[in-house]
Amino acid sequence: MPTYKIRGIDVDFPFEAYDSQLVYMDKVIQSLQEKCNALLESPTGTGKTLCLLCATLAWRKSLGSFTTGVSLQTGDKSEEFEVSLSQSESSRFSTIVYASRTHSQIRQVIQELKRTSYRPKMVVLGSREQLCIHDEVKLLQGKTQSNACRVLCRRRGKRQCSHFQQVTGYLKNNPNLGEEPVDIEDLVNIGRRYGPCPYYLSKELHKVVDIVFAPYNYLIDRGYRKALQLSWSNSILIFDEAHNLESICADAASFDLPSWLLTACISEAEKCINLSIERRDKSNDKSQNPDDFAILRALLLKLEKRIAELPVESKELGYTKPGPYIYEMLADLNITHKTASKLINIIAVASTLLEEQNQQKSTGTVCRLDRISEILEIVFRDGRTAHAKYYRVHVREVEAWGGNGSKGKVSRTLSWWCFNPGIAMEDFPRFGVRSIILTSGTLSPMESFAEELKLDFPIRLENPHVITPNQIWAGVVPVGPSGRTFNSSYRTRDSIEYRQELGNAIVNLARIVPDGLLVFFPSYYLLDQCTKCWKSVSNENSTSIWDRICKHKKPVIEPRESSSFPLLIKDYMTKLNDTSASGAVFFAVCRGKVSEGLDFADHAGRAVVITGLPFATSNDPKVRLKREYLDQQSRPQGELFKILTGDEWYNQQASRAVNQAVGRVIRHRYDYGAIIFCDERFSQPQRQSQVSRWIQPHIKCFSRFGEVVFTLSRFFRDVGSQGPTKASLLEAESGGNSGKVPSSEPQTDKFYREKLLSPPIVPIAPNFSLKASSLLDTKKGSTSFLGEIVPANRSSLSSDNDKTVHPETSRDICGKVLLRRKTLLSQKCDTVDLTDNCQLGEKSKDTPIPPCSAKKRRFVSGEYDLKQYFGNSNEHSSSGSQNAQRSVDLQRKDGVASNNLELIRQNSNPPSDFAPSVGDESQGSAFLAQVREKLSAAEYIDFVGYMKALKTKAMKISEVLQCISRMFSGPERLPLLKRFKDYIPAKYHSLYEHYVEEKS
Repeated sequence: MPTYKIRGIDVDFPFEAYDSQLVYMDKVIQSLQEKCNALLESPTGTGKTLCLLCATLAWRKSLGSFTTGVSLQTGDKSEEFEVSLSQSESSRFSTIVYASRTHSQIRQVIQELKRTSYRPKMVVLGSREQLCIHDEVKLLQGKTQSNACRVLCRRRGKRQCSHFQQVTGYLKNNPNLGEEPVDIEDLVNIGRRYGPCPYYLSKELHKVVDIVFAPYNYLIDRGYRKALQLSWSNSILIFDEAHNLESICADAASFDLPSWLLTACISEAEKCINLSIERRDKSNDKSQNPDDFAILRALLLKLEKRIAELPVESKELGYTKPGPYIYEMLADLNITHKTASKLINIIAVASTLLEEQNQQKSTGTVCRLDRISEILEIVFRDGRTAHAKYYRVHVREVEAWGGNGSKGKVSRTLSWWCFNPGIAMEDFPRFGVRSIILTSGTLSPMESFAEELKLDFPIRLENPHVITPNQIWAGVVPVGPSGRTFNSSYRTRDSIEYRQELGNAIVNLARIVPDGLLVFFPSYYLLDQCTKCWKSVSNENSTSIWDRICKHKKPVIEPRESSSFPLLIKDYMTKLNDTSASGAVFFAVCRGKVSEGLDFADHAGRAVVITGLPFATSNDPKVRLKREYLDQQSRPQGELFKILTGDEWYNQQASRAVNQAVGRVIRHRYDYGAIIFCDERFSQPQRQSQVSRWIQPHIKCFSRFGEVVFTLSRFFRDVGSQGPTKASLLEAESGGNSGKVPSSEPQTDKFYREKLLSPPIVPIAPNFSLKASSLLDTKKGSTSFLGEIVPANRSSLSSDNDKTVHPETSRDICGKVLLRRKTLLSQKCDTVDLTDNCQLGEKSKDTPIPPCSAKKRRFVSGEYDLKQYFGNSNEHSSSGSQNAQRSVDLQRKDGVASNNLELIRQNSNPPSDFAPSVGDESQGSAFLAQVREKLSAAEYIDFVGYMKALKTKAMKISEVLQCISRMFSGPERLPLLKRFKDYIPAKYHSLYEHYVEEKS
């Protein structure tokens, strides 16, 4: 495992790191060492999570060894056991809190942790719904479940939860729990197998760990955060997948109170009055006072009446007041800072009373009154009112949709919206948090992101991708096939001409793009209108646009309802893997489920089409008030402070949604795909500047649709000629499971490493240079920084205009370019210091740098690759010989020694089950010549790739046979289809004949 010295810290990394990964880890460590915040963007597939874990844990380990053992505190007595010295030492070290949006994302982070050499004491925090194993309590939800759990844990004797009782004993016998990575599923399995409650295991463990994994809301929500009981002083907060953090923070500090919820709360308060009276009469139980519940009910009725009396002028504008108006409104009901705490206590008692009643009747009804308690805590937080200036009070009217005669009646909703997301983060600096690191694949535009959160981020990074330029096609398509302009603004989007032009463009793209195609619309409205237009037929003799799309790819449309989404994903994958079609197309919406957090790796998403800019609805009251708030905030400061205006925020929110959508296309180092912007507005420099930085260098603007068709076709032809894609490999490994989108986990198999290694020469790209304040030494490994860091995989910087560095000229530019990574020859290699007087291009005194030709082998298309399968006769066709000679010349031009051909031949033994079944080797040569003659150049290279994949076992033989049979289909190629059977082992004849019958 390579070890890199970054800013004086030894960082163990599971693989040979790319340059961009080293830059990323450098920024993480800089943030931790300098006790400052960082905003780090690195595209999906660049190993962001792995870099983040390795850098953070390496820095933590440099302070002292990780925690071992467990310390338990039960009641007033502290009981400690099996605690090593390192635990008492580690108590003064920083606690790392790693947060992501969902538990499924945290599960992926734990898998990355297992790949590292670091084993910190760790725990994953989850809810009772995820961790409870009690037969009855696990069936409940929300506060009802929490209350039931607390009641069972407070009891004594046989009625107490048996799982809760076993927590102390299990931790005493297993003090090392958490020193190996454990996920929520692992904790649940421990509980089911050995008995202890997984929920309370995690609650005890998190007090004495080095790193805690939790969802966002555990940190942002004040109630959850208070329950964590973490020592925030000197801690490190990491928010992964942080692109939605601003909206999550704003929502956590806001509330909506619809009339139906207020009515339900009034009913619950009345129910509590009756229950308390009933208990007092039957069992003389005076623990609950009916008068308290009567006061609560009266206040809620007054609030309902007050909201109903507010003068709402129109449904569009509603009723709006400044944030502090909420205190005036509640004060009329005698709800102030003093009385609010009493009301919160009354609601807590009411919630317990209702819970006990629900348990007796075995119902799992959620207590609505808890929401009133949460609202009061938001409004009267910390006994202060200063935060109200960041809010707006808004009341809007909508038609009720519920039953019981309420349908059609006007319903009102009282909202208190926070327009300063930083209010949810302001506590952390006050707590003494050491560093806050926000990272994601799509944080751009960064300036607005930092301004919204009101935090200082002195360290920022926008990393390029680790892919090579030939793995991505990005273009702006301003016009369609007929020359009509693409612009999805409200002025043109409703015209029939625009929709038909867009549909015709997608027909062409569906024909060109292989496998999966993702088409994103700005809104559900436009998606519905376009698909409706495409399905209509102008006359009986014509074919609809929809039918023409379906001819090339089977369609799937994203639903509005979240409940049906998993079935749609399964349907998409089923259609994608259907061999009777050439792929599938997923019509989706920006900001929808498809654009957020799903992996459409490899063949699941070969291209993304953006049909317009997804601006939020301008007349939406929340959007309108947000823009007004920002405009008001920006006026007083003038030129002293940079404040985001309403229009800037509005535009950048649309750009961020686009960045999220285009992030679906390339999901790992070996993936490739196209990004197609079908809107003329993307040709504007300002608009392109808000696209993710790694995409910007690849964007080309086209004037005619024909140019798009030509260059896009060539892109997929050329990238496909490198060999078989990983699609078949993914399908084979999933065992035909089409129910989920393929994972974006990079698979570093030898075949793809050989094909996509960076060129042997190092291009200079000054525009991508990024200064770093430290030099990086390399142990056992590969890279050294010389003054200036190039934050990209070198091959991704190459272009026609790039200058190249040769050994004889390297002395002049030492310190301007990154020394080429050396091949990792041995895990026990001596430490190599490349930051001394050694000049670029010179050999190290202790460890010689192998020549470029010895570092990699290229896959050569031609007879040299296929002789191993079809015999080694010297008889070649003229075309085959010319092709082979052309390949040799090409390799020499690229700087690859010609003896590499011999190296390939020596190391390319054919698989044992794939030998020619005919004895005459010359027949194999003759057949190969016919293949070369009948196939196009691109198809022949694909054929070579299939043979190569078969040798490396990257594809199953059944899949290779299917691909070959498809390639040889057609009247003129039918003899090839039949003759290929002679080169297949007898046990596969029936399988191949099956494919032949399908094609003939």
